[in-house]
Amino acid sequence: MEIITLIENEKLPGRKELHAEAGLSLFIKTGSRNILFDTGSSGKFAANAEKLGVDLKQVDFVVISHAHYDHTGGLAEFFRINKTAKVYIKKEAYGEYYYKVLFFNKYIGVDQEILKKYTDRFVFLDNDIVIDPNIRIITSFLNKYKLPSDSKHILKKENGKLLPDDFSHELMLMISEGNKEFVFTGCSHHGILNMIKTAENHTDKKLTVVGGFHMYNPVTGGLAEKSEDVLNVATEIMRDRNIQQVITGHCTGLKAYKLMQTLMNEKLINMRTGRSFSL
Repeated sequence: MEIITLIENEKLPGRKELHAEAGLSLFIKTGSRNILFDTGSSGKFAANAEKLGVDLKQVDFVVISHAHYDHTGGLAEFFRINKTAKVYIKKEAYGEYYYKVLFFNKYIGVDQEILKKYTDRFVFLDNDIVIDPNIRIITSFLNKYKLPSDSKHILKKENGKLLPDDFSHELMLMISEGNKEFVFTGCSHHGILNMIKTAENHTDKKLTVVGGFHMYNPVTGGLAEKSEDVLNVATEIMRDRNIQQVITGHCTGLKAYKLMQTLMNEKLINMRTGRSFSL
C-alpha cells in the first residue's frame, strides 16, 4: 500500500511549492484501488496532487471521514476534476455543525449546496458497508474511553437548538492487505482508543492506524488535552500488541505528537503534506 499526504496542517521542509492548511486529504493506493480519503478544507489538495504525481481522475472512490469543512472543503474541486467517482459519506452530512468559541458559533459543516448539486455522486451511509472483500467502512463505535476534551466546543443544530455533537456523522475506513489491516480515522472525534478497539473487533490482523487524534486546540495552538491524558493514550497504544504502527497529524497537533513520541518512539510517525508511505 502507498499513502500520499496530499494536504495537512504542516508540510515537509523544503517543499515550498506545496500548500498546507488546517485540513486533511490522503491518497491511498492499494493493490487494486485508488482511494481519496477526505479533501482538505479547500481545493488546494488538488494542486498538491498534481505536483506530487497523483492523477485525481484515476480515483475510484472517495471516503469522507466526517462532515466538517476541513475534510470536505475540496469536494467541489474534486468533482470538477473527476466526473465518475462516488463519495461515501454518512447521511448525517446533511446536518448543521458549529464550533463554539466564547459567544461566537462558527459553522463548520459541509457546504450544503455541494450535497444538493452532486446528489448523484454521493453514497449516504447509515450502516457499515463492505465495498469489496478487503475494504470496509465502519459507522458505529465503542464508547469505552472518553471523548476528546475539545468535543464540548462542537455542536449540532436540531430543531433550531444547538446541542452537543454526538458525531454520528463520523466513519472509519478499514483496508486489509496481506497480514495487515490499515485503519483510517480522520479526526477520531469518537476518541482514538474507542476507534482502535472497534477496529480490533472487525479484524484479527495487526493494525496500522492513520489519522488525527483531535488533541490540538485551534484557538491557542497548544494542547486541547491535559499532558497526562495525551501520555495515557500513548501508553494504551503501546500496551496494545495488535498495533504495529501509528501515523498521525492534522488535529493531533505537533505538541501532542512530540509528547506521545517520548513513549512511542519509532512506532509513531508524523504525516506532513507531501510525505508518502509505502507500507
